[in-house]
Amino acid sequence: MRVLVRIIVSCLAVYCPNLLAGQDTAKLYRRQVNVTRADSIPMERENAYPYSSLHQLLKGNAAGVYIQEPTGEQGAFSSIALRGTAIPFISSKDIYESQPTVILDGIPLIMDHPFSFDIQLFGYNRLGPATNIFSAIDLNNIEKVEVVKDFGRAAMYGPRAANGGVILLTTKAPVIGRRKISFNTYFGMVQRPHIHTTNAKFENDFRQRFYDKYATTEQLQTYPLYLRDSTNNAYYGPSNWTDHYFKNTPVYGVNASLSSGTERANFMFAAGNQRSANTADNSKMDRYNAMFEINMVPLHGFTVSSMISASRLERSRSSWLRDRFAEMQYMPDLSSPLPPNKQYYGQYLNEFNKSFDDNKTNEINGYFKMNVKLGDSWQITSMFGFDYNEGLRDLFYPSTLLEKVNYLSNYFGYNQRVFFNNTISYNHTWKQKHHLTVEAGENFQADYHRYNYAYAYKGPNDLIRVNLLHSDNTKSEYLSPKSFNHALIFSFLDKQRARLLSFYGRAAYSYDDLLDVSLLFRADGSSSAQPDNWWLYTPTFTGGVNIKNIWLKDQEQVNTLRLQASWGRIGRLMPDDRFGEGPQYTSDMSFSNNPVRFSYNGFPGISRAYSSGYIGYGITWPYAEQLNINVSSALFNNKLQVSLDLYNKVDHNMLLGVPFGAEYGYNFRYKNGMDVRNRGIDLGVKVNILPASSAVQWVPGITFNYNRNTLLALPDGLSELTIANGTKLLRVGHAIDQYWVLENDGIYNRDTDIPVNPTEGRRLNYKGIPLQAGDPRWKDQNGDYIIDDKDKVLKGHVLPVLSGGFNSDFYWRGFTLGCSFYYTLGRKVMNAEVADRFDFINREGKIDMSAVKEITFWSKAGDYDKYPLYNPWSTVDAYRIDQDMFLENGSFLKLRNLSLQYDLTTAKWWNKKGKVNGLSVYATASNLFTITPYTGGDPELVDFNGFDTGYSLPLSRTYTIGLKMDL
Repeated sequence: MRVLVRIIVSCLAVYCPNLLAGQDTAKLYRRQVNVTRADSIPMERENAYPYSSLHQLLKGNAAGVYIQEPTGEQGAFSSIALRGTAIPFISSKDIYESQPTVILDGIPLIMDHPFSFDIQLFGYNRLGPATNIFSAIDLNNIEKVEVVKDFGRAAMYGPRAANGGVILLTTKAPVIGRRKISFNTYFGMVQRPHIHTTNAKFENDFRQRFYDKYATTEQLQTYPLYLRDSTNNAYYGPSNWTDHYFKNTPVYGVNASLSSGTERANFMFAAGNQRSANTADNSKMDRYNAMFEINMVPLHGFTVSSMISASRLERSRSSWLRDRFAEMQYMPDLSSPLPPNKQYYGQYLNEFNKSFDDNKTNEINGYFKMNVKLGDSWQITSMFGFDYNEGLRDLFYPSTLLEKVNYLSNYFGYNQRVFFNNTISYNHTWKQKHHLTVEAGENFQADYHRYNYAYAYKGPNDLIRVNLLHSDNTKSEYLSPKSFNHALIFSFLDKQRARLLSFYGRAAYSYDDLLDVSLLFRADGSSSAQPDNWWLYTPTFTGGVNIKNIWLKDQEQVNTLRLQASWGRIGRLMPDDRFGEGPQYTSDMSFSNNPVRFSYNGFPGISRAYSSGYIGYGITWPYAEQLNINVSSALFNNKLQVSLDLYNKVDHNMLLGVPFGAEYGYNFRYKNGMDVRNRGIDLGVKVNILPASSAVQWVPGITFNYNRNTLLALPDGLSELTIANGTKLLRVGHAIDQYWVLENDGIYNRDTDIPVNPTEGRRLNYKGIPLQAGDPRWKDQNGDYIIDDKDKVLKGHVLPVLSGGFNSDFYWRGFTLGCSFYYTLGRKVMNAEVADRFDFINREGKIDMSAVKEITFWSKAGDYDKYPLYNPWSTVDAYRIDQDMFLENGSFLKLRNLSLQYDLTTAKWWNKKGKVNGLSVYATASNLFTITPYTGGDPELVDFNGFDTGYSLPLSRTYTIGLKMDL
């Protein structure tokens, strides 16, 4: 080992002499130097950027963290994946269940529960405000962000760490001995993009090629009316709808904090306001924050701490037609789309502006903590805390938008978490070499989720916008007549409860900063587990070696070199409290396009869980096991810092719906038995390139993650299983995030080109339909002369194989020039937007969600010339989405942030005797450019299945200038 390290150091000394130059570092660089971890984010650097959510901060800044933003709409839901995912994404509910826990100062923040998706026919957005809860966090108040993925540490949080680990947020601590006032504010603009708009002439020219080659006389007669009349200025006139849709919009933010105190008592108060916006569709979000923290030491060894934080989010959402129709479960005439001319589009907006869509989210959390030290060895800590958030949405659409039918709805839902933790620990050091820590603890957590939702149709006019359920003309306190017909009012409510009780013991021993070992044992009991499997017992082991202090003491170039290994097991909580009940009745009397109904003609009833899945007895705890090996080092006077993790994580005994009892009416049954492995590498590197004597300092850094998942087993020993209504396939030995598609190999131009089965004399067919000239040339994988699901293959990955970020900072005489890049490699994107464009025959004029055309329909995204000219009237659906023709390389490199900052306190003319301790001005630019081979829109903005549907607002290019000051 020692010889190997010496060889590496010698080579670096020859080829990178600047790394060894000098023992001192410039003042600005010294503030940045800490031994780099692949999961730690320097907040001082990031506070210059106008992030509107925690997700935007994490993107590219922590190894092993993949952020999926399906839209640039401010405050919309985004997802986090730590070291991949073990949950197959069948529906939107699975995304919520795969999210890691965010812990703020010891408070495990509660998320929205996805159970309202049960009453939604379309899962585009969750009912209610559908706001990203983590947008409520004011990052100006955060001192430290750390992503804990190693089970050696994450296992302390029990089942809350099952989704790859936890994200720890630590707020800024109050200052002691003086008063400190901090202030950070910025102002800027989001810039409207330039896009290629189209009108009816472009669309007519695009379709005419198909009509000229394939259309019959009957099909020509069904040509859409809005494309027939070339004198219609609404469709054939100027395509300038973007003048109403995209606008340069101001953004701003301000945060101030006051902190002071002594060792006996200290406090911090902070307040802030932020306006974030998107350039498209008048989408924006306002956030208001306030936080108060206090620490007191009334007696020696006895500390009392408390914190309370409150936030309010007010969001203006996009006005997608698709989302409006999905909310209403009502489809109007779709034969004529919105016109691209701004004069006519403006007339529509005038009517739309008579509606209202109020989305508000309130969040409050806090804790009360007591810490008692008994002598030098014993310590007792008790902490009580809570997190509560509520979402409200009031919605109204006037009758002028909906064929003389108006609509209103109201949603109120909340998520509540209360917890109580107690720990007692013993620390002892003897002979100044041996250190022992023994700790025991208890955690109790109670979660409660609830929503109330109601909607109504066809009020008497567009002036009454409240749902008056109890109108009675005999009582003066009620209006008369009833505002809405009782038969057209629909109400829903639901709740979920979950409790988690845990006990744990931990022992850790270290010897003279040379060796360390620890053992953790947990017992977790969940109310959502079945009575005969309430408890799960899990161990965790860790061990570490300080290579520097054992073998490399005389190597001055090596400052730190440690090897740490851990293996642990963590239980995974059930996603629903139904699993603790076994077989049950529910309200599942669905019909046609209504997913849930609990009554027929006013008579309530219950039934078996036919569509939501049968839950039997014998369901046991799923759990995850992970082996993690970490090597962290700092070389050449801390000028080169590296953190490398190798991990192998296997999720065992997971639940999955498998086909069951079709003769009894059940769609599927939940069973244990799915195993998924995620294996990969996390890497974080930071280096100071230039010698310390240089006036310029250059500090680049990179984060990198390689991850591959593999399905190891399915319930009942199955080798493969079709899920998601037959659109996805799980196959043992393959990844769970692959696309299941037919392989496309061109077009059959003539009937004679189509293969013929020599034994039967029948042409190649698609599920019994003979292929004809103009149909796709799909590969017959098994050679049976039938194209069907057996010929589909698993290709590509929804999640990236490689992902991470690159940061670079230059320091010179008080100036700091910084940039941040974000990249993904090895992912595929299904260009569903282009597929829908080519499949116009099957989507035109239907009373169906697939026929909806947004105003963005009048734009071109993609290379249309690279696709074959199939027969769009073919009964085999030639432009179907489940073929690899629309599967594209979705890799990208983005310049996310660019900033220039000047620290005025470094200037010679600055009065150092003044009361200002720090004063900086800065300018930033965000989302500047993207490099990608993808031919569609932004390859980052796709849904959870990797489909680019076109239903996303762009990531707006943002420019800001700001001021930071400490008094």
